[in-house]
Amino acid sequence: MDLINNRTKEIAGLALDGLYERSKAISANTANSLTPNYQRKEVSFEGSLREIIKRENEKEQLKIQNSNTYAQNAQELLKGQSCAQIAFMNSQVNEGYNIDIQNDMTDPYDENGNNVNIETEMMDEAKTGMRYQVIANLLSKSYNGLSSIIQGQTQG
Repeated sequence: MDLINNRTKEIAGLALDGLYERSKAISANTANSLTPNYQRKEVSFEGSLREIIKRENEKEQLKIQNSNTYAQNAQELLKGQSCAQIAFMNSQVNEGYNIDIQNDMTDPYDENGNNVNIETEMMDEAKTGMRYQVIANLLSKSYNGLSSIIQGQTQG
C-alpha cells in the first residue's frame, strides 16, 4: 500500500482544485453583482469525480481478481492480461478529470441584465469554503499521521 500517494488523497486533491475554482467563480460573480449584463459563472466537477471514483473502484476489483489468479497460477495471470487491461490499470487517477466553468444563462435577476443574486452567492461561498476546509483538514490529519509514523512517534 502506498501511504503517500494513494487514490483517496489524490481524489481529495482534485476535489480541492474544483472547490478552489468554484470559489474563484463565486468571487467573480460577487465582484460583478452590479455590472450590467454580467452572466454569473458556474463551476461543476462533481460528476467527473464520481467517474474517477467509479473507475478507481473497478481497478481495485481487478487488482483483487489478479491477486487471486496470481495466487493460483502466476502464468495464467500473465497470459490473461490484455493491452487495454494493462493500460486501464496503469491509468492516472486524474485522467479524465474536468473542471467545467460555464456562464449561467438564466434570466437576469436585476433590471440591468445581470443574473447574480448576491445572497445566493454568499451562501454558495460559505458552503464551498466549509467543504474546502473539511477536506483540507482531513488531508492535513492524514499527512500529520504519516509524518508521525515516519518519525516513529505514536499517535494519541
